[in-house]
Amino acid sequence: MTMCKRVVIAAALFMAAVIGATQPAMAAGDQSQLMVGAGVFGFGVASEPNNVEARIQYRFKNGFLGGDGAFRGFKPLVGLAAQTSGSVFGYAGLALPFVFGADGRWEIVAEGALGAYRQGSSLLNLGGTFEFHLGLGANYAVSENGRLGVGIYHISNANLHTKNPGVNSVLATYTFTFAGP
Repeated sequence: MTMCKRVVIAAALFMAAVIGATQPAMAAGDQSQLMVGAGVFGFGVASEPNNVEARIQYRFKNGFLGGDGAFRGFKPLVGLAAQTSGSVFGYAGLALPFVFGADGRWEIVAEGALGAYRQGSSLLNLGGTFEFHLGLGANYAVSENGRLGVGIYHISNANLHTKNPGVNSVLATYTFTFAGP
């Protein structure tokens, strides 16, 4: 069994344990969020063997152009992703969360950001340091202060550099919610 498969299985078992240990509660609403995730980097890229990715991201409580409805506004975020190949990607941008369901437990989050990529020992050359980050995630409130989810993320330079292969990540995520900035 490859290292990548072992990490994905371990992440799935961890998430199952978290679900079993938490009590369902109301949706967290507008709170600051600290998301941690693990999964596969290089998903769908034929030239790069899949690597394991770990990611941490902070989403600020306060945003703009939002309300109490399903659309919660544009929320600032900052994040860092690191891969087993030694590549690292740091980014800052905006999240667009949509809360739905009768009890508000479900959330869909689209996000976009600007960032810097360091190749490390990866065979994947993204063309340069400056990159764009796009993501789409879904999560479910498993407790008053916790959300379990999955996300797919894309890094690309949008043809600003001569080379632009782009890369995808698929992650299992757990988000801690709390009162904060």
